Amino acid sequence: MSPPLTIDDVLDVEYPDAPAWSADGRFVAAPVYEDDGRALLLADAAGDDRWRFRPADGHVAEFAWGPDSRPVTVAVATDEGETLLVSADDRTTTRLAVGGGASALTWSNDGDRLGWYDDGRLTVRDLAAGETRTFDVPDEGPYLADSRMLAWCDDDELLAYRFSDRETTQVGVVDVASGELVWRTDERDAASGSPVWLGDGRLVYDRQGGYSTVRELVAVDPETAERSVLFREEDDLGIVSRGAPRVSPDGARLALALPLDGWDHVYTLDGDGDLTQLTDGRFEDRGVADSVPRWLDDDRLVFASNRNDDGQRHLFAVRTRGDRRGEVEPLVETAGSNVHPRPSPDGERLAYVHADRERSPELRVRSLDDDPSAAGTSVTGSAVADWSVDPVDPDLVTVEGRDGTEIPAYLVDPRETDGVADDATDLPAVLWVHGGPMRQMRDGWHPGRGYGIAYTVHQYLAHRGYVGLCVNYRGGIGYGKEFRQGIDRDPGSEMDDVAAAGEYLRSLDWVDEDAVAVWGLSYGGYATLDLLGSEPDLFALGVNLAGVADRRVYESWATDEKYPAPVSGLPRRLGGQPWETPEAWDEASPATDLQQVDAPLYNFHGTGDRYVNFEQLDVVVDELLERDGETDATFEWEYYPGENHVFSNRRTWERTLRTIEAAFERHL
Repeated sequence: MSPPLTIDDVLDVEYPDAPAWSADGRFVAAPVYEDDGRALLLADAAGDDRWRFRPADGHVAEFAWGPDSRPVTVAVATDEGETLLVSADDRTTTRLAVGGGASALTWSNDGDRLGWYDDGRLTVRDLAAGETRTFDVPDEGPYLADSRMLAWCDDDELLAYRFSDRETTQVGVVDVASGELVWRTDERDAASGSPVWLGDGRLVYDRQGGYSTVRELVAVDPETAERSVLFREEDDLGIVSRGAPRVSPDGARLALALPLDGWDHVYTLDGDGDLTQLTDGRFEDRGVADSVPRWLDDDRLVFASNRNDDGQRHLFAVRTRGDRRGEVEPLVETAGSNVHPRPSPDGERLAYVHADRERSPELRVRSLDDDPSAAGTSVTGSAVADWSVDPVDPDLVTVEGRDGTEIPAYLVDPRETDGVADDATDLPAVLWVHGGPMRQMRDGWHPGRGYGIAYTVHQYLAHRGYVGLCVNYRGGIGYGKEFRQGIDRDPGSEMDDVAAAGEYLRSLDWVDEDAVAVWGLSYGGYATLDLLGSEPDLFALGVNLAGVADRRVYESWATDEKYPAPVSGLPRRLGGQPWETPEAWDEASPATDLQQVDAPLYNFHGTGDRYVNFEQLDVVVDELLERDGETDATFEWEYYPGENHVFSNRRTWERTLRTIEAAFERHL
């Protein structure tokens, strides 16, 4: 009898991203990842009348709702280079432009113009005149985008944007009528980005430097160039706060999440630099690594928090001023991960992404008057609900780190399935290592696609008799600043945590200690490579998905293509540049120990990866080829042309997962 779950079941699970409301609150939209790319799901405010917009060519890269004057119009950029206007009312589509690829779609406040980058060049489309203008100013450059790249001032005369110059990121302000760059930063030792306007006409931007030991929020008057630092955070172990601040509806304050007391909590910052802490406690008021609170109105903020359970997220509102300042009200307390909260413009409804032990990620909407324990309306639904078997509930376990630190992990026990006996022994086991490292595996499905796929795979494997363990090693979110900074305080401690998780699996009396594998994506792939070389007797097999093998090669590429050198944490963590502390860089590079790998090692990487350069696989291949004839271990690798960091195409995942499953069957 064949197991009840298939690879198709794994790949049929969909992953909605953060939702957004139309300006009039009649519609909600969210990108949903399907087989090979994203469609745009649109629904009415109640979540009932649903429609998926799929471009004629390609997939949805990003979208932006129009402002009050165009409340049912959605601007859509596709991955084939088209820029479209879509009407949520009559479901019609108008093509605006075809070019090198639009990104950072941003409407003017009056709705007359739409700004974006066209192949990196600042571009504005005048919708009434039907004219598109590309500005002769410095372009976007190679670095990964911030969550906010463009910002129109209140009267739409000025457009702020992030660009690249002097080998770092800068912020500038363009006079839209004249096309002149009227103000800009001119930094070499810092990276600036995430521009946003206050109601008094000043621009605020995020400035970071000192190898990410300093973060400032700076306000500037573009006419006078007068600047003031509204907020400054400095930490020799590295800044761990993230996310672009959100401006209040009245334009007077910024909302952000900061770990100033050792835990991520909700703060407001006014135009004079007065910082107000609104929440406190030994928990983190952040849903995912770069999320920030959202304004419900001028007096309340909405945020996700794990105050009820470390491995879950629930949604809350907090009062920001007056006699009730700091008062927290629960909005959504259904079990699981509830993230990306987006209140409707009228403040009556909330859209968010939900995932739990029984349901994979789905878009939900609810009235804010509903009981916090009510489930809300599922707009996308969960493919898991159609499975022929119930998912296996994960068990929270504590792994004792090698230095005594408690490391949380989630165990997926195949003995909970009908296909594995309760008294089964000598079971094979697989350890999953997440990426980031600023991520966290959850109590159930992860709301993000990259780690949601991995969790679904472990459900699939459980029905084939494999024990699964998802470890939350040091460096991840959810457990406070000290835990997050553990890898800066003690480089390599995260590898000890992963190794301890492997030892934990081997110690279980119902696990075959000689049949424990490790696999991971990105930083998880890096950990896999590192431990197979540095502790070659620990794991029976490793699977590396887009992991780093050589830190020097990665740092050279990353500071040219991914992030500017002033915000790189590697030189700080490793005590200097590669030529200053070569031994530390060697120790941090798996390539140093790949000659000792004796376990089977399978490797997969996409050549279109913008987060880890695919040349890292070249390093692995070169090292393993030198081992030809020295070991009987199986080494395999596959390059996927054009594929992303988290593979885009269903066929790629199908091939990868079938290869991985065959490897487990062969070697465990």
